[in-house]
Amino acid sequence: MQKGRRIFLIDDDEIFLMISTVNLKTVCSDVEILTATNGQEGLLQLNSAQPNVILLDVNMPIMGGWEFLEKLSGAGIGVNLNFPIYITTSSVDPEDKRRAQLHPLVKGFIEKPLTAEKIREMEIC
Repeated sequence: MQKGRRIFLIDDDEIFLMISTVNLKTVCSDVEILTATNGQEGLLQLNSAQPNVILLDVNMPIMGGWEFLEKLSGAGIGVNLNFPIYITTSSVDPEDKRRAQLHPLVKGFIEKPLTAEKIREMEIC
């Protein structure tokens, strides 16, 4: 893995953020984990975060994952989009999975919890 790799978790579930951080640091050596608790906070941090990958929840207060993706897709936000985005969600709605598969910015759909096995399968570190 390259030195200084940054993984940006955007999720409103504090327990998910804690467990995912532990699992990511266990699987990925020399990784920096950045967090935001909703899409709006994520957008505000995005330029300074300069992530190598984003793990994005769908259902969050203030701004959910789909709206976050709409804003990223919009013109003029000034963000370099050279990183994969994975939807990480507990949603069982088949429409969420279908939307993720069709969205040009989304590389994959991961059902929570974010286990070490799923992290290895994503090959993000």
